[in-house]
Amino acid sequence: MELIKIDYLQIDVAASKLLTVSNLSINSRQKIGLVGNNGAGKTTLMKILAQEKFTDLFTIKGAVINNCNFAYVPQLLDAGDKSGGQREKLALSRAVAKLKNMPNGLLLLDEPTSNLDITQQQWLIKLINKSKIACLIVSHDQNFLDSVCNSIWYIQDQEVHNFSGTYEEFRSFRQDEQKRAETIYEQKEKHLEQLKRSYNQHFNKARTFSRNKKGLSSSDWRSKSLGKQKTANNVIRASKSLANRINKEKGELEKPPVHHAITLKNGNNGITDLSISSKSKALRLEKQPLNAYGQKLFNITQEVNLAYGSKIVLTGQNGVGKTVFLEQVKDRKLHGFYNPQLKIGYFNQNIVTSQTDKTLFDSLFATSIFDDSSTMQVLGDLHLRQYGDHKISDLSGGQLVCFNLAKIITGQYNLLLLDEPTNFLDIASINALAEFVRVYPFAMILVSHDQAFIKQLKVERWQIKNGLLLTSQAQKVKQQKRNNNELELLKFKLDQLMLDSKASISEIKQVKAKIQELQ
Repeated sequence: MELIKIDYLQIDVAASKLLTVSNLSINSRQKIGLVGNNGAGKTTLMKILAQEKFTDLFTIKGAVINNCNFAYVPQLLDAGDKSGGQREKLALSRAVAKLKNMPNGLLLLDEPTSNLDITQQQWLIKLINKSKIACLIVSHDQNFLDSVCNSIWYIQDQEVHNFSGTYEEFRSFRQDEQKRAETIYEQKEKHLEQLKRSYNQHFNKARTFSRNKKGLSSSDWRSKSLGKQKTANNVIRASKSLANRINKEKGELEKPPVHHAITLKNGNNGITDLSISSKSKALRLEKQPLNAYGQKLFNITQEVNLAYGSKIVLTGQNGVGKTVFLEQVKDRKLHGFYNPQLKIGYFNQNIVTSQTDKTLFDSLFATSIFDDSSTMQVLGDLHLRQYGDHKISDLSGGQLVCFNLAKIITGQYNLLLLDEPTNFLDIASINALAEFVRVYPFAMILVSHDQAFIKQLKVERWQIKNGLLLTSQAQKVKQQKRNNNELELLKFKLDQLMLDSKASISEIKQVKAKIQELQ
């Protein structure tokens, strides 16, 4: 059954076109992911479907035919006395409960996973997959989209398009589209080169007809060339026609956008100045409890070492102390060794940049350790390049968060602490940030619940669980203890089997094989 029908919809902001929707619908039980770059109009479209009121700045033409009972969970919720994850989970539970006994239900969810930890995300995935309620979901969480959606609405060139399939299938489709666009561009480029060569041949041939032959007067040359005049005219006409075609095809030739990963090969001297000897540790923390707000959050039960150039992802449920850990490392409050050359950069979404009249370009280039090309690439990835001449004080909230992130990751630091850096980024920016992390030359600890992002990084993981900080080393020690215990039990079992006359040889061999494997 058709719950929402859009025949035509045009959304303008301040007399400029934002978005057009043509012939789209939402049907019963359909789970749709709405994706697109930041600022493309996703939340605006969601609010129109949720029948929210708009200011006079917006002009909306067309209409939405609504045949459903809906519940809308916006991106920014009133915090109250609960954490972000708690209030998000409560709002989602209430929305599902509201529609449970209503016919033709539709859930409208704007970035539902942005405040949820991994356990809460899994809860939401199960909730949506079990439910028969249709959903339209704005999200930048690729793992979440792939787990729940069977259709994708994507915004391209200010229009909303439909793709029937999972997010993974959509991503493959887009990659194939990109390859096709690049192939077509290369073919058009080759054709244009052929036209240019042909034009040059015709042009040179036309010049020979207008040049006097050596030893002949002009009148003699003209009288001898009357028979060739027709050919000359044809060549000249062909040259003009080719010139017109070249100009036309040049104007139509548009290179598809290609993202080039930052290599940092051209970084300025700031990178060298921040280097720490590869034999040195950037950071070494002693065994200790981590306390905050008058209570113990977790224990560091083994010495923690962070090598120069190491990248770490720190995970754990909301409220276990991840942010507190980063803050105490930043402020050097935890007991341990901090390399004298250590310069720490800290990104937190709640940190407000001082409002100055400096432009974005002036502020960023003044502190960036990378060359102009790499710095501009970061700005492009965070969709800030077009605002380069804007004053910092004029940036919107979302732009300010992205600017803070750009300022930190390009800044004069050799240890970056990034707390949920992907929360306000779109999918293209998240993928670009993952590339940046991989090639970044210094140490980094980042907190994230975005499973697709973490998977892309392929770096060491630390976890806060059951009141303990579990580093890779700690987990290896724990595994070794488990193996030792299992080994002792197997040896005991082998002794018992050897004494048992009824024990089979195959069973004895199996136990021996397990012992050898553990040893």
